[in-house]
Amino acid sequence: MKVYLRFLSILYFIGAVLHVLDFFDQRLVFSEMNSIFKTWIVYLMIGDSVAAIGLWRFKKLGEITFLIIAASQLIVYGFFKSIFGGQVFLMIFHFVTIVFYIFLKTRKGGEPGLIDKKVSKT
Repeated sequence: MKVYLRFLSILYFIGAVLHVLDFFDQRLVFSEMNSIFKTWIVYLMIGDSVAAIGLWRFKKLGEITFLIIAASQLIVYGFFKSIFGGQVFLMIFHFVTIVFYIFLKTRKGGEPGLIDKKVSKT
């Protein structure tokens, strides 16, 4: 599970970098986007950053943020195609990453996911 979380962390870091590039008009033209797209880019930039750092450090917040960001992209790209366009690759990517995460988290005899470990009070 730890290897998968680190792998996800790297992918979400790349996503965060792409959104930072968008923010500074280096990839997409952020300055000419409408407020919906600007809000979406900033949301993804912050969410991907939090997920990447949290996943790398094996924190619950990273796993929860990963699930929220992935699910929100499935919802937005699945139900609001007329606004955000068809992002089939991103939908497949996020679906597969969530399914594989759930598989690793629930498999018998495997290392449990970090999200369900109890926090000891010290």
